[in-house]
Amino acid sequence: MTTGGRLAETSLAGAADVLAGQVVHALRGRERPGLVEHVDSSADRTLVLGAVRLVGADLFAPHLLAGHLLDPGDVEVVSDSFACFPVVRTPASHEQHVTAWRDWATATALLRLADPDEPDPCPPGCADAVLGDPDEWQTWSVHVAQLAPLALPDLGGPVVEAVFDHPTAVARGVTRSVLRRDYATAVRLARWIALLHHESIKTPLDPTLLAQHLHLYAGTGARLALDLAITRRLLEAA
Repeated sequence: MTTGGRLAETSLAGAADVLAGQVVHALRGRERPGLVEHVDSSADRTLVLGAVRLVGADLFAPHLLAGHLLDPGDVEVVSDSFACFPVVRTPASHEQHVTAWRDWATATALLRLADPDEPDPCPPGCADAVLGDPDEWQTWSVHVAQLAPLALPDLGGPVVEAVFDHPTAVARGVTRSVLRRDYATAVRLARWIALLHHESIKTPLDPTLLAQHLHLYAGTGARLALDLAITRRLLEAA
């Protein structure tokens, strides 16, 4: 861990950015994810376990998209993060529904890699409860963007199926976000567009040109870089 990384770990968001940056490096093939070493080297284990929960299922993007092997210690780290920050069992608000689905994606991705013979965790609800009505595509697409960590290959589930059923609404949402220069939302929706392309589901947009545009104009930031890196990997694997 670099000195800059240590300085960045003064807040939960900073710790999540450092961890997201490591996932980006792993996706680019520069190093293995090294989750166990990252947690063990931290001066504040609770803070880093919170970052593990924030980055969530994307911790396993290098395993699902770049062929990295799962370290057995990763299972313990993620389990510790859930023990330290328990899941919301009965989500009430929209924010709680989003968190519940992101936690489900983390648990599902980990179980698929660690013990694929085990059944998947039960989804935390129906897709409509968190996404809303796809006919109201402006709001619906924003909710889809909030669930970008579910845009991973072979994850599946009700939310992914709902997005697959409405590719035009996703395309409208990302176009609107680009025109509004809401690049944070646009990048997350571009990741869904890339997953649709990966699954041979047609959209009105060219996903490669969209990714290139966002790479040039979306700016910087660890979370944004991670979503773009996953988008590129999905397009390369299509």
